[in-house]
Amino acid sequence: MTVLFVWLFTLEGMISSWIALGVFGLASLTDWLDGYLARKLNQQTAFGIFMDPLADKILVLSALLIFLWENLVSVWLVIIIVARESVITSIRMLAEGRGVSLGAMPSGKQKLVSQIVAIIGILIILCIQRTISAQTGQPWDTVLERLGGGYALTAGIMRRLPNILLFIAMIFSVISGVIFIRKHRDLFINFGSSSSGKSGAPR
Repeated sequence: MTVLFVWLFTLEGMISSWIALGVFGLASLTDWLDGYLARKLNQQTAFGIFMDPLADKILVLSALLIFLWENLVSVWLVIIIVARESVITSIRMLAEGRGVSLGAMPSGKQKLVSQIVAIIGILIILCIQRTISAQTGQPWDTVLERLGGGYALTAGIMRRLPNILLFIAMIFSVISGVIFIRKHRDLFINFGSSSSGKSGAPR
């Protein structure tokens, strides 16, 4: 679904953009449903514990790349989020190599919700921009600014809102990353001990 989402948005059409938004929303919904059913039916596996967060990251990062491509958000916001996801994924891979599966934490779920909400909000803004341009044959911001008044104010909000939404998601991302690292700091301690020839297993 991520591949389909990215392909539809890169077409840059009005209809394809709205369909892409729907695909992203559906992918997010099925991700939540998968986790809900796994917990309710008690069918959680080590593979699922590792792959589910990874699939989330792929979906989220694909959207962030689209935003950079469209110059909708600041590069530094994306860099911080990508760095956080890279660090946490590396820790999970380290743990998997030692036979330990690190499940999602409440702060991580809150982070994901903040990212999904921010991304959907930004995608809606992008869809509206493309719709205005497609219907008028002119740049969306030019159309709104020529109308003046509240429309010009709306144009200003549409320019700033993507960065505001992503900034909030970035804050949640950093906080959850710090909490995750602090909780699993024993993994690094034991990894260092084993690298020095001492035995030990992460608690």
